[in-house]
Amino acid sequence: MASPSRPPYEYQKIDELNYEFVNRDGVKYHLYFTPISGIYPDMPNTYSFNIEREGTNPHRIDLCIAATVVDVLRRFFEAIENAMIMVCDSTDGKQHKRRNLFDRWFHFYNDGTLTTISAEVGEGDYELLLSIYFKKNNPNKSQLIKAFGDLLARDCFEIVI
Repeated sequence: MASPSRPPYEYQKIDELNYEFVNRDGVKYHLYFTPISGIYPDMPNTYSFNIEREGTNPHRIDLCIAATVVDVLRRFFEAIENAMIMVCDSTDGKQHKRRNLFDRWFHFYNDGTLTTISAEVGEGDYELLLSIYFKKNNPNKSQLIKAFGDLLARDCFEIVI
């Protein structure tokens, strides 16, 4: 991922998979990766990625949040074989807003080294928007694409990420 045009917030690396930062409004954000290879062995070096903020108060648009998330992801993808799954569920009805935001970030910051595959699965009122991201030169690329397709073929309520 390309370097952001806005400077990222200073963030703290809690451990190899967990980061946190505070934005200009004092809102704390947690960014974390969870390995899924134990659940889906056909997806080596694959992690789900989550962004959580503390509190529920509305906040201003803050482009430095995107820059911070992108900086963390850039470091994550320094390991060529890493892959990331992003899941947006419909429990709060904001799954499309989250996907659209992340898609905008991807298209704005991607330096051409990453690729993504996205899909929607669901039943009735429940919907999951899933995307997998990996480097175009990932040595497990073919395996990841097949495994992602197999994951989508499962009953959506069996998906655990």
